[in-house]
This record gives sequence, structure tokens and C-alpha cells, in this order.
Amino acid sequence: MTPYAIIDIEATGGKAGTEKIIDIFIYRFDGNEVLDQFGSRVNPQRSIDKYVQKLTGITEKMVKGAPKFYELAKRIIEITENCIIVGHGVDFDYRMLRQEFRELGYNYERKTLDTLDLSKKLLPDAESYSLGKLSKSLGIPVNFRHTAEGDTRITLELFKILLQKDVKNEIMQSYAIDSHKSRKQISKLLHLEGELPNETGNFYFLNSDKKLIFTSSAKNIRNDVNEIFTSNGKNEKRLQSQVQEITTELTGSFLIAILKENQQKKATKNLIQLRKKYFLYGLFINLENNEFIVEKVDNYPKQPLLLFHNKRKAYRAIQELHHSLQIDTNLPVQEKAKLIRKKLAFPAKNLILVDKGRNSQEKSFIEINDGKLKAYGFFTLFNQLENDEIRQNLRISLPNSAHNKTLIKTFLHLHQFLHIITFDDENPVKIPII
Repeated sequence: MTPYAIIDIEATGGKAGTEKIIDIFIYRFDGNEVLDQFGSRVNPQRSIDKYVQKLTGITEKMVKGAPKFYELAKRIIEITENCIIVGHGVDFDYRMLRQEFRELGYNYERKTLDTLDLSKKLLPDAESYSLGKLSKSLGIPVNFRHTAEGDTRITLELFKILLQKDVKNEIMQSYAIDSHKSRKQISKLLHLEGELPNETGNFYFLNSDKKLIFTSSAKNIRNDVNEIFTSNGKNEKRLQSQVQEITTELTGSFLIAILKENQQKKATKNLIQLRKKYFLYGLFINLENNEFIVEKVDNYPKQPLLLFHNKRKAYRAIQELHHSLQIDTNLPVQEKAKLIRKKLAFPAKNLILVDKGRNSQEKSFIEINDGKLKAYGFFTLFNQLENDEIRQNLRISLPNSAHNKTLIKTFLHLHQFLHIITFDDENPVKIPII
């Protein structure tokens, strides 16, 4: 997994090369959760420009008793070890770190990633790419602006959104760090597996050239990867021999994980394919012999009404649908099909489906407009969902495919959502249904 060091630094100001750090904050982030954090005011042993004091609120008196940089250096090296330094306008932060370490006689080198450049690429419609205005447009809470801790928190939340917007996984493939390579294959696999979360999301296998060779969704990432590592199947063995790096993305929502997997597979050629694990069977209507049938999805050309893990659940669903709709057994199958399709239709043309998020503070949403699947996203505050402009900035587009709509109807049938919300143009978030 790729570790990142999300960072922000405030400095004294002055001529380039003479500035000194006065405030620093770092989150060690693995792409899913914060693993460690560190922050401190720093005694620069020189004056602070008046403009900087006014902007940051940090006075010379406030840093007089703070640690000097050399007292913090070891901790900074440890928390950023093997990390990619991530910042908004990261060149400044990285230059300041290298400058301070150089004065101590230490050559500090890390890869860097700029959320400013990423935002321009992944959020092309933003009115402004300044951290303050960008955070406002995305509904990111802003506290203690122009302090290292406040700006690092904003950058972390922005980076999470950018990782989700990066549907082609260009960040992952460009900056993935090699895992430890062992001479024995089993050691390599155990090492890779040992870093994985027991949570819902997506996982990606990269080869030695950082090329994506396999992706999948999972209710439990570690368990699914373990199944691949312990299988003797032909394609599983290919993956075992070729994988050198595994990266993950938590989604919280299993449906979003599946939708992301489908999108990634369509965008990436020549991926290694494995037999489906989830939703192998579909419920179909065969009009030729007037009956409902349950068949493997890959063996039947029509689009199913619902998807299931196994035949038993599918046949149980047929019984439940007949019972709930009180369908007469003598009713023509076309009429039965019409009733069932109506029952399984979206409850409204405009919907927001709210599900679990990537952590306890967050939730996810899937948006349907005019009966068409539009997008998904993540939010922490309800106003981000309620405000159409902010929600627009959080949206990550999804294909309005028949298969994706069937997946959503399946999850609706299984009552898998925390809330279902209808909305219209005049009142973007209108009525909580459940």
C-alpha cells in the first residue's frame, strides 16, 4: 500500500533561502485512514515578518519557547519514512524541509505529489484552486486557516476526494511504492496480505512495472485477497506470480465498491479475469415459455430483474415478490412481469441513496436523476448533500448502464441503504423515505 505524508508548513517569510519553519503538521495516511500524526510550533531563531504574523496569527512570542527544528528532525524523518509528501503547492513545503535538513547536514529526499496540480486535472470546473476557495466549493470544514494543522486537515480531506475522482487510478499507478521483495513466493504473498484491511472496498494488483493487472471489489478486502493467494486456479496462479504491489481503497458501501470495479474494468484493457464471486445468478423473465427463471448471468443474454449470490436466494425472492404483490398464479406472465417490474422500479425519478462511508464520521451517496444513474460520492456533513452546488463538486460520474441500474435495484430490494431521499429542482433534498 502506498503511504502518504500530508503536510503543511508555515514559515517566517523573507528572502528565499533564508526563511525558517515556524509551524508544521503532518498526517501519515495510507489512502484509507490516518495512521499517525505530528505537529508542532517551531522556534525559528529569527524574526517573523509582520505580514506572516497577521496571516497566520503566530507571533514571535508564541514560538519563543517552542522546540527548535533539530529537536523535531528525527520525528519528522520517522513519520515521513517511505512516504510520498503531499501538499497544496507542495514545492514550498518540500523546499523548506530540505532546506532545514540541509542545515543539519542531512540529505532529506522524498517523492512529492501536489494537490494543486491534481485539482486542476481532476476538478477542471472549479472556479478557483486556492485551498480556501476549493475547500468551500467542496463543503470541506475550514478551521484555523493558515495554520499548519488547519491547512493540513483541509489538504487531507481534499486529497481523499481527489483519490476518489481519480477513477483511472493514475495516482496509484504513478506513485505506487514497491513492496518488500522476498526470494520465496510465499513470503512475498504473506507480506502483501499482511498490510490489508478487513474492510469493504476495492483492491488493485500491480506488477513490477506498476501496471494494473487485476482489480476487484470486496466486502472484506483481506479475506478476498487471501482466497486468491491460496487458490490453485490458473488465473489465480498468474496473479500470485505477477503481483508486486497491492493498493486498496475503502468505500464502506459494498455497492459503490462493485460500481467502481465495473468502471475500472471497462477503462483498463488486458486485466486478468477471475470467476465472479458475487451476484452469479440473475432472475429473468422468459416470455417464450411464460415463466420466471434463475440462470447464471454469464449464460443468459437478457438483462436480469435482480441479481443474487445463489439460486436459493433467487427462488426465495420470487416467492416473496408473488406474496407481497398477491399475484394470481393464473395471471399471464406478461402481467406478472409488469407488476414485478413496477415493484422493483426506483421509488422516485430523483433519488439520493445514502450508505455507509469509509469511516464512522462519513457516509456515501449515490445519485439518480430523472431515473438515470448519475454519480456517487462521500460526505461528512449533511449540508454537503443538501447543497446542490457542493454536491455537484463531490460527484464522481457513473455510467447509466442497465447492469448498474440492476445492481442498485438489487440493493434496494435487499434494503441495503441507510436512507433513501427524494429531491427535485426546487428542493434538492426533500423527503427522507426511510
